Formats: sequence, C-alpha cells, structure tokens
Amino acid sequence: MTLVEVIVALAVAGITLAGIISGYVYCLTSAMKAELMQAAHAKALERIEQTRSAVWAPNRGTPQDDLVASNFPNLLVTLDLPGADTNGTQATIQTTIASISSSPAMRLVHVDCIWNFRGSEWVTNSIETIRAPDQ
Repeated sequence: MTLVEVIVALAVAGITLAGIISGYVYCLTSAMKAELMQAAHAKALERIEQTRSAVWAPNRGTPQDDLVASNFPNLLVTLDLPGADTNGTQATIQTTIASISSSPAMRLVHVDCIWNFRGSEWVTNSIETIRAPDQ
C-alpha cells in the first residue's frame, strides 16, 4: 500500500463516521423536540379541560359565568422529559376566550403553550374548542 491509498482510505472512513455521528445527533434532537411537543400538548389540553369544567350557566335562576379569560390567567409550567434529571423546559400557557354567537350561545376557547427549544427556536402548541353553556 502506498501512503496515498492509506490517506484516501482514512478520508473515506472519516467522512463516513462524520455522517453517522451527525445522523445520530439529528435523531436525538428530533426525539427530544417531539417529547417536548407532546408534553406541551398535554399541558395545553389540561387547560382546555379546565375551561370545559368551568361553570357557564346563563339560563339558570341565578346565572353563573366562570368561563371568562380572567379566570384563566397566563400560567408558567415546566415541560418535563421522562427519564431526564434536568429541570425541564419552561413554557407559558395562554388562554383566549371569545364569544362566537349569542343565539345559540357559543364561545371559542383557544389555548397556546409557548416554549423555547434549546434557546434558539420558539415553538407554539395550540388547541381550540367551542363551548356551549351548561344546561
């Protein structure tokens, strides 16, 4: 073997190894982002469930309306990764409640979970639902 053949073989092996390592890092990053997205979705869905359980009964003898935005202020939560010993990623839950129709009475509930991925990319998970009053 000549020295040129050895250098070319080392270059090919180095390029192959670099490709394998970069693919592995990409897969790890994608898996972590997917886990955080799932955790953010769960937190947003939790807030949707809180709005669904709020009393909104305008037709009762004593009308009650707990489905207002002031009852659901912005909330700072932690998105935990399973099996991780880190402090998690901080996220903000924002809830918007808007009237869509008065006859029949309907409201739109929109929840955003806003978080930062590795300090460089802002991600927003959003969920919307329509709510009718309680009977």
